[in-house]
Amino acid sequence: MELQFTSAAVVVVAGVPGAGKSTLIRRAAPPGARVVDTDDARARGRGGRGLYLRHYARIARAVAGRRPVVIHTRGTRPAARRAIRLLAALAGRPAHLVLVDAPREVAEAGQRERGRTVSQAVMDAEWRRWQRLLIGGVGAEHWRSLDVLSREEAAQVTAFSFGAAPRGAARPLVVA
Repeated sequence: MELQFTSAAVVVVAGVPGAGKSTLIRRAAPPGARVVDTDDARARGRGGRGLYLRHYARIARAVAGRRPVVIHTRGTRPAARRAIRLLAALAGRPAHLVLVDAPREVAEAGQRERGRTVSQAVMDAEWRRWQRLLIGGVGAEHWRSLDVLSREEAAQVTAFSFGAAPRGAARPLVVA
């Protein structure tokens, strides 16, 4: 399955730690897209306290550019989602939200599988916010589109395709 977006799109892939966001992005983001992922900073040994500040600075730079953008974020904090959406709007770019939803046990197993886990307290807080997001939605945030994919559905996404808008489509076209 392929998710299609316009070439100016900003695609935000969100989910709790271990849900499968990084796996989806690695598989689906095309070479020409600008991918902004905190895992990149960690791989360069630049974690620590300033990690998320640097992450959002990278997001702002990417959104101000011309290439399609794919952003990796937990997405559980409404203010952070709204900030990304606002940056995209200020740059005149459509923002799409893709939520990767996994049962907590599966997400925790995913963390162990990748060899990097979050503390129980962090996971508890992320899970509570994630459940509020799934129940309450993001209607007032004005995303161009919202897709909620189970981990299994996300595994079926082979590509994020960026190009001309599909005729008459207000949201990404899903091509099976």
